Amino acid sequence: MRLREIPAYQPTLAVIVLILYLTLLPQPFGEEEIPLFPGADKIAHFMMFGGLTGTFIFDRWRWDRPLNMRGALMTALCCAAFGALVEWLQSAMQLGRTGNDIYDALANTAGAFMAVPICRALHWIDVTIDRGT
Repeated sequence: MRLREIPAYQPTLAVIVLILYLTLLPQPFGEEEIPLFPGADKIAHFMMFGGLTGTFIFDRWRWDRPLNMRGALMTALCCAAFGALVEWLQSAMQLGRTGNDIYDALANTAGAFMAVPICRALHWIDVTIDRGT
């Protein structure tokens, strides 16, 4: 399948829906308990919000509208803010999720900003310098 056949920003929207499903539902995997090691949820938060940032940057790149470094950093900041909102919603909804966990919020932020140099290395960020010449 060609990348252009996927509608613009649909992958980003799919990642947002997946994040909301995994973070806001009380038991997104059902009644089954999945044994995890300590800190596994922080790694999951890191990967989710890094994935969100990376997916948005990739969506821009695949439609020949790559972000510059400032735009990529602003994207990471917006994804980190979305992560903070999710943490607040977990607490406010009172559906059995802890919410307002500062370490989850830090993992969200770290993941969002770590995606920027990875996307830069993949050449999904426009780093050409236009000095008006």
